[in-house]
Amino acid sequence: MTQNRFPLEPRTETVSREALVQAALHEITQNYREASLSNVARAYGVSLAYVSECVRAQTGRTYKELLQKHRMETAARLLRRSDMNIQQIISMVGYENTSYFYRLFHERYGVSPREYRQVRTARSRPRA
Repeated sequence: MTQNRFPLEPRTETVSREALVQAALHEITQNYREASLSNVARAYGVSLAYVSECVRAQTGRTYKELLQKHRMETAARLLRRSDMNIQQIISMVGYENTSYFYRLFHERYGVSPREYRQVRTARSRPRA
């Protein structure tokens, strides 16, 4: 089977479970702000439940868990490396509910986004 440069293009042949999972992971990394497993299911002409089951079987995590992990890691990277304000970062990684984002971030990193940025920025500054 040839590698498709655009994994969300519709397929006419039977698609493998691996191809579905790769398309789902590609959707997360390339379109994490608006990623949706239903996009993958629709593009490949399979049910949402089937794609979801394939992702969980191959990765050990749900699509939502994988998407959330990617979004949180992207937010943390932006907090470390950019001057964007926290609200801009929240929007950029695909969350509309600020308090939900704060709760998820705190669960993952043990601190608020502001505290995370302060600690990470302080560590990267050269000592005088």
